[in-house]
Amino acid sequence: MGLGLVTTLLLLAAALFVVLPFYRAKSRDNNDSEAISNIAEQANIDIFRDQQLQYQQQLERGEISAEQQIQMLAEAEQLLLNNTATAESQQGAENVMTQGIWLLPVLILGISLASIEIYRSLGSGVDQQIAESLAERLVSQQSPVTPELIARITERVKQRPDNLYYWTILAEDAVASGTMSMAADYFAEAIRIQPNEPYLLGQYAQALFFVDANRFSGRVIAALDRAYGADSQNQTVLGLKGIQAFQEADYPLAISYWQSAAKGLNPAGESWRALQGGIQQARELGGIESIASDSVVVSIDLSLDPSIQFAPDQTVFVAIIEAGGSPMPLAARKLVASDLPLTLVLNDSDALMAGRSLADVANIKVVARLSSSGSATPQLGDWQVTSDTLESNSAALELSLVIASPYTP
Repeated sequence: MGLGLVTTLLLLAAALFVVLPFYRAKSRDNNDSEAISNIAEQANIDIFRDQQLQYQQQLERGEISAEQQIQMLAEAEQLLLNNTATAESQQGAENVMTQGIWLLPVLILGISLASIEIYRSLGSGVDQQIAESLAERLVSQQSPVTPELIARITERVKQRPDNLYYWTILAEDAVASGTMSMAADYFAEAIRIQPNEPYLLGQYAQALFFVDANRFSGRVIAALDRAYGADSQNQTVLGLKGIQAFQEADYPLAISYWQSAAKGLNPAGESWRALQGGIQQARELGGIESIASDSVVVSIDLSLDPSIQFAPDQTVFVAIIEAGGSPMPLAARKLVASDLPLTLVLNDSDALMAGRSLADVANIKVVARLSSSGSATPQLGDWQVTSDTLESNSAALELSLVIASPYTP
């Protein structure tokens, strides 16, 4: 249902509330006026007849003369005529007042125009247009924002300074254009509205870090600590914490932060490769071996069966579990379907429990699952593949897996 149709229906409903009291009042006034007029007229006639009878009796008793009776009856008749004229005059005035019904359409039109104007100035008409523009660009897979749209949002946010969505759009656009000072200001406004949002806190700390020439100034450290307190698993925050530890020459701590940040990232993406490069550099500077000699390394050629229909952004979970043991993963990686086919490597850096090595168990299996819901818990509608049992040893393990079977509990 379009916005115009909804507005029209609401105005029609409002018009009914305006018309109904007029209609009821008019009907009631007409009926009441007619009844009151009839009662008053009958009362005047009854009074005149009582006076006629009273004058006749006084004449018979000799209390008044015939001439006086005639004069008194004339006065009573004149009074009756005057009272009748007054009642008719009052009824006519009431009729004139009820004729003011012609003001009703004027009133309805005025209400409609005023409502539309108020909606345009204070309501969400502009917001609706902005939302439709964003939706159209997303559907057509275009860049979500344009300079013209950013200009409209910049103007609109002055009128609606508590709109979290607008501040976030402006901040992300500023990051994309490299104007980090503006991005920091915009993220600060968004945090003012949503103080404990981990994403906003992490992005704000990162923007400040760039503004301060990649230095951990006092305000950067304060923002980073606040973001880390809100979400210690935020990848942006973990990346910054790793940089901070690296600059302080605490290479083991830097590696730990960066390994945590790399979990769940696409191995084919730039972020994952950048973190791996940082980890390798930290190992070299700290004299830390890349992988212990007894660590297990599993190389997996992973693909999807061509017959499976899937969305490019569907989640793919790859996990190493203990064969014959708990289904809880020892190590895991999260991908998206559009990444496949690819070759990925799982080792102790992907372990889900600190201090636990894949070499701690004798036999392992690899499970890869295309999720229909995005949940790490298997659901009906998922597709998966499970490898044969593999013996853990110091030699590299290589296997090829094709996700092709529906998940069954």
